[in-house]
Amino acid sequence: MFRKILLSSLTAFAIIGCGGGGGSGGFISSNSEQSTLVTVERGSVLNGIVTDSLGQKAIWNKGTNTYTFEKAITYPIKVTGGFVDIDNDGIKNNSDFDLDIELKSSNGKNITLLTTVVFDEDKNIEKSNKEYFINEFLLDEDDILKLPSSKKRLALLSNIIYKNLELNSTLNLDNIMTLISSGKLDIKTEYENTNLNDYSNLSPSEFLEENEKKMIKDIEKIKASKSSLPNYLGDDITSTTIINKQSAYISPQCYTKTEDAAGKIYNPCFSCHINSQEPNYIDDWDLQESYAFNANSYQNPFTNSFKDRTSLVDAISDEDILEYINVDNYKNNQGDIILASKLKYDLPSKWDFSQDGIKDGVWSGYVPDCFFNFDSEGFDLDNNGSYTGWRAFAYSPFLGTFWPTNGSTDDVLIRLPKFMREDSNGNFSKEVYKINLAIVESMIKKDDVALDFQVDESKYEVDLNHNGIFDSTSVIIYKWDTSNIVKKDYYVGLAKDKLEAKELNIAPGLYPKGTEFLHSVRYIGINDDKSGIKLAKRMKELRYAKKTSWNTYSQLYNAALSEIKEKHDFPDRLKTINGNIEAGLQTGLGWRYQGFIEDINGNLRPQSYEETLSCIGCHSGIGAITDTTFAFPRKDNSYKNGWYHWSQKDLVGLKDRILSNGKGEYAFYLEQNKAGDEFRGNQEIKDKFFDSNGDLIQSEVDKIKDDISYLIYPSVQRAIMLNKAYKVIVDEQSYIYGKDAHIEPLNDTVFDEVIIDKSTGISAIKY
Repeated sequence: MFRKILLSSLTAFAIIGCGGGGGSGGFISSNSEQSTLVTVERGSVLNGIVTDSLGQKAIWNKGTNTYTFEKAITYPIKVTGGFVDIDNDGIKNNSDFDLDIELKSSNGKNITLLTTVVFDEDKNIEKSNKEYFINEFLLDEDDILKLPSSKKRLALLSNIIYKNLELNSTLNLDNIMTLISSGKLDIKTEYENTNLNDYSNLSPSEFLEENEKKMIKDIEKIKASKSSLPNYLGDDITSTTIINKQSAYISPQCYTKTEDAAGKIYNPCFSCHINSQEPNYIDDWDLQESYAFNANSYQNPFTNSFKDRTSLVDAISDEDILEYINVDNYKNNQGDIILASKLKYDLPSKWDFSQDGIKDGVWSGYVPDCFFNFDSEGFDLDNNGSYTGWRAFAYSPFLGTFWPTNGSTDDVLIRLPKFMREDSNGNFSKEVYKINLAIVESMIKKDDVALDFQVDESKYEVDLNHNGIFDSTSVIIYKWDTSNIVKKDYYVGLAKDKLEAKELNIAPGLYPKGTEFLHSVRYIGINDDKSGIKLAKRMKELRYAKKTSWNTYSQLYNAALSEIKEKHDFPDRLKTINGNIEAGLQTGLGWRYQGFIEDINGNLRPQSYEETLSCIGCHSGIGAITDTTFAFPRKDNSYKNGWYHWSQKDLVGLKDRILSNGKGEYAFYLEQNKAGDEFRGNQEIKDKFFDSNGDLIQSEVDKIKDDISYLIYPSVQRAIMLNKAYKVIVDEQSYIYGKDAHIEPLNDTVFDEVIIDKSTGISAIKY
């Protein structure tokens, strides 16, 4: 029904009234006998029936969208009937259409979509609705009563509300305010991403017209593409009930046998379980030495580890798997994000989480908004050439599992909160953003970070190089000085103002609240001439993380102590991990994690609660993480300061990281683990780097020093086989039983059941 009263795609004037009433007007005294002119704007509404609460009918001023009440108004005013004058010629013809909803206003001289959205019979609720828009969208007290054509912020807000109503059939005027104010329906992101300063040369009505044209094009495009969106034919994935085992937040790698039949000891455990650095107080190096499981976790839930996939893999031809991985399942041919359109405009009921037994038809989780379209500095650009805020960076992949030779290619991007990308006037500034990113990197690494340009410190009044004066610098010097955080330890632009107002925090080893990470996990792409591998087009997963709250050092320390006490007092109790498919899962350390994965047809869908569970153990409870993350502390700055995407330059030529013990990290991993993966299933690495006695071939290890790809890139044939093995898991949709791609069962190297507190035989490594 609502579709009829919205704008025709043929007009650019759908919200612009042709009559007066641009101001908010005043409150009409019920004792006044004066006539009152009111304006109806949902597009110009002509020949409508405008009445007050006592049934007084206003007289239509023919040819306009204004109506006159001859006597005092008793609110609320309601508008029914009439038509929306699309071509503004004052008569009903052509593309004009009937108004078939009821518009309302509880005050003032204008009846608009916004006055209708905030309206409620309960005046306290209506007051709260108005305050929400005023506070969240930086409106003045009387803006709610004004026409959209009178102010750019109102024009933009009205257009965005209109767009959502037009494109989402589950929305209506009765539920949209509740969904907006509760955060379930996100209209603020689009609102904030429109920089009104770019339209300073336009009047409010001119801006309304131009923005409306853009909205109409967007709506036309989305409507046209909705019919081509993939259908979801799978099961309902919204349940938080665990099918497999509650202990699935423990990594599959933790069930690895560290001793073989001959008594030889292998140590992959130090990768994750290591002495940690403040403010990570987990410090779990001792887990290298024993299988610290309990009565509810000693059974390995990842039964896919024990499947023989040989026949299923053999049934997939090389040609079929190459064709499959070369299909982009993230963007369509027009460059639009398929999953984003699905989540916002075509949400399947089976993805719609119900908190109270009622599905509301709105996706409240992260909506993918990275276009993987990078400029020369790794910044992502949308289809209009605007910055999305995402920035790609190079890094040394984490040990074992994340090496391409063990199953996947991937990338990681970071995005800081919007105000950390803006100058002190609230305008986007690439320079400000680059400086703030470098400062965050310095805080996380606790080290100096070079910039690729000179900064005039006096411009920002921040001593970035800690030499006591405001001069020019191209280096962020790490020197934590709490005596004057704003002037020295730091942030620039609007973030500096936020820091000074104590609306923002900063500390070594911690990201700012609002920091986001995006991690695409992909198949192993194959060069066209089959000369080697590359980043595949097809995504296996898209993983998202956001820091939602700030925890101080003392709070993080107490959290670690609480976990120790919990294990002591209740040794068999498992973690309770809060969250759901839409909200993501909480780490308990101020972050939420959320993911998307292939459905049986290869289209990306949200991960269920249980499928996301396996992310939380690693991102919340091990010594190797920095503020729950892995990749950014491993950022490699040897080329272009590390700011580029793997599609712009691959990992060839990336040097092995040097550890505090003076050894190359990857070389040390081979030395300690005596294999190239935690499960010791990578025969290609064994054959390449170890002799028949299982000893390292030093001449081969030496080649890693200046090029880690010599180790972590698989042969083309291995890559093809691993792609097939994972495709079998996709076909089964058996992710909760393990997502690691292998062909033969891992019984020889992985426990199906662990003896509780059994010694691993490892002498723990500490840095």
